[in-house]
Amino acid sequence: MKGCSYVFIIAFLLFPQIYAAGVKTLFDENDEVIVYKESDYQKGLYDGVKAHTFLLYSSWCGHCQKFAPVYKDLAEAIKGWSSTVLVTGVDCVYDVSVCRLYNVRGYPTIRFIGPTTNTSDTGITYDGNRAKDAIIEWIANKLAEVQNPPASWPNLHPLTESEATAYTSTSAVSRPKIILFVDNEKEGRKTMLDLQSNEIRFALVNSTAAAVLGAKSPGIGVFSKNGKISHIANVESGAADLEASIRQIIGNETSSNTEFEVEDGGRNQDGLDFVDTSLQYNVYELDMQSAINTALYMEVGLKTEFTEKELEDLNNFISVVRRCGSWTLDYKKQLGRIKKGLDKATTLTNTDWVAVMEDAADAGFPRNSTFLGCKGSKPTTRGYTCGLWILFHTMLTSCYKASPGSVSVLRAIHGYVDSFFTCSYCRNHFLSMSEQMRLLSITDDQTAILAFWEAHNQVNHRLSTEVHDPYFPKVQFPPRSLCAKCSDDAGQFDSDQVFGFLMKHYRRVETPFGNTRVTSRRKNKKSKKEKKEKAVDDN
Repeated sequence: MKGCSYVFIIAFLLFPQIYAAGVKTLFDENDEVIVYKESDYQKGLYDGVKAHTFLLYSSWCGHCQKFAPVYKDLAEAIKGWSSTVLVTGVDCVYDVSVCRLYNVRGYPTIRFIGPTTNTSDTGITYDGNRAKDAIIEWIANKLAEVQNPPASWPNLHPLTESEATAYTSTSAVSRPKIILFVDNEKEGRKTMLDLQSNEIRFALVNSTAAAVLGAKSPGIGVFSKNGKISHIANVESGAADLEASIRQIIGNETSSNTEFEVEDGGRNQDGLDFVDTSLQYNVYELDMQSAINTALYMEVGLKTEFTEKELEDLNNFISVVRRCGSWTLDYKKQLGRIKKGLDKATTLTNTDWVAVMEDAADAGFPRNSTFLGCKGSKPTTRGYTCGLWILFHTMLTSCYKASPGSVSVLRAIHGYVDSFFTCSYCRNHFLSMSEQMRLLSITDDQTAILAFWEAHNQVNHRLSTEVHDPYFPKVQFPPRSLCAKCSDDAGQFDSDQVFGFLMKHYRRVETPFGNTRVTSRRKNKKSKKEKKEKAVDDN
């Protein structure tokens, strides 16, 4: 480390003008590392709310240069923890006075500083190996050691037997909504920090607390207000699947923190919204447009840069949405503006995409998502995914034997899910199912429509044993109440009857004003309205 000190002294003496001009440091605005300056480090480090992993380094030090990529990877890996801990640093080349206050003996030095307003707290020094995973584990352990952490932090300690017993009491007034059963504290803490939710606690499956709650293997428990666990999801694949399943429950993955508007219809004894279940099978324009909004603003909007494949998949998706939906001319024009914005792009960044969507919004493209038939008993159930399934079926049937065709729609759906659907657990299941069913090998429209219907029912079957909205149990579609001829008493479907039902059902779209718009794309004879729509498509 003396070598690094000599390099610093020599560099400073020989190149003072470089420091005055501001040499580029080891981290920049594209990294998840916050680099403080002497003027702002105290305000940043000592806000009393968040902990900080604080790297004191010299950009001239070879050891620091070698470690910088590891620190960048670490920051990227735990950026989801940012509500609890931030990954920060200071370059001692530029702010040597700061580093002097922290009594730095050598570079790089890593410190953990808890949530405090005490500016004299110089933190705890990390003295382990400098592998990313080792440092992350150390950070998680230090966070768990913080005394009296802020209320906004997730609870990083496993449930005790007494806590578990209290939670099962009907008189309990405060309890987590979800219990995650895991094998060890390391796994539990990491999941808590990844999810950043006070609605979750974890229990060790080999503890008496887990036994009190009825856990038999790693999985998820969901509390109802009477103190009972209403559902246990046993997930044997490990922490990743447990975490993905929980994200579905609390809505962090599929809704990307979107706040869907839910009317105040009252609450039942389990704290769920009263909803009109009779609307669930109706095809509402509002549900489909809300799904499109969520897809474009929140899912696609998560991308920082788009690969060539992602740009192609986005173009294809927008194209089939515009051409194969039952939209008003105004809405098709708004979708057309989005398509034109994409057509101009050979590359695409998030900044470019935001500009495209702002242009569409200025032309009247809606920004909010409000669900009607897809409204769940909680804002985090149904909604987006329900609307997305309806949109997909509607596009497939709308473009049956009409340009661009149901086969092209199916491929565009596959591309969207592959590139943009952010629930990785759901996406991987869909892509695996798609490969098994050879969806991309289908060459005729009717087969495409029926194959996607079959795929949807496979998903319904899988989800029927997992967490779902209690008001809307997952069943095979269509139920006999909708189509008596589609299936027999044993539940066996007649594909010809199903096809006829799908073509009729998804082409009757309910508008916001209570009207029904019947989609009809005739290949030869076109109405005046269809000719106008064609003109919009061509623009």
